[in-house]
Amino acid sequence: MRETNPHHPPAWIASARLKEVTGNVQVARNLIMKGTEMCPKLWLALARLETYENARKVLNKARENIPTDRHIWITAAKLEEANGNTQMVEKIVDRAITSLRANGVEINREQWIQDAEECDKAGSVVTCQAVTRAVIGIGIEEEDRKHTWMEDAESCVSHGALECARAIYAYALQAFPMKKSVWLRAAYFEKNHGTRESLETLLQRAVAHCPKAEVLWLMGAKSKWLAGDVPAARSILALAFQANPNSKEIWLAAVKLGSENNEYERARRLLAKARSSAPAARVLIL
Repeated sequence: MRETNPHHPPAWIASARLKEVTGNVQVARNLIMKGTEMCPKLWLALARLETYENARKVLNKARENIPTDRHIWITAAKLEEANGNTQMVEKIVDRAITSLRANGVEINREQWIQDAEECDKAGSVVTCQAVTRAVIGIGIEEEDRKHTWMEDAESCVSHGALECARAIYAYALQAFPMKKSVWLRAAYFEKNHGTRESLETLLQRAVAHCPKAEVLWLMGAKSKWLAGDVPAARSILALAFQANPNSKEIWLAAVKLGSENNEYERARRLLAKARSSAPAARVLIL
């Protein structure tokens, strides 16, 4: 196939892969080098066979030969991440956008998000997040940002690209730090897909920005309670009281926390205080 159709990239890759798996890495490398002359797209396959330093040279050469291919830039970012140079990743991605535009390439937001999802699934988390941040705002009207980003995050979750979704929520929270709805969506994401620590860290930031959002305080207290840390749950509810002194939901949560941990006297005192401070029907029925 390689002889009959030398401009067919899969034929070169298949020949090189065969040599690679049989231990002839140098022969595989030579084949791909020859293939790059016939099929410029084979630069990425060559980079995969090289050492770190040589792969960098190959990718630089590839950029000179094909200045309009975003995959070369993304591969370069992944290479740096894989070799511990995470501080280089964002610079490479930013330079990619600038360079591709200078070469007349339109930045297709959907394509790049798909690239980010593929980086996520390949374990290149830093690259995935850098790509997401770089393109998430492209082509979006200001009034559509929140709605679009929430949809983007849900789409990434449905594709199993959780780090992409996390990067989108983080970006949205920077843009809308006072929006309870965005904090809540991000919190539910961490609750369903993150760790208890990631959820609680997010909720601490959430209540600092939205202290009147009772549900965010209650989620934090419940997380501590479910983990068996009753004193921490009580501390969160105490801070919640300070921010929302007339909230019946927070009073009820404190009463429940006391009664379910056999602190009946504490619960009774809280209930009496609740009746005087937040005289809602639900409290009085208790």
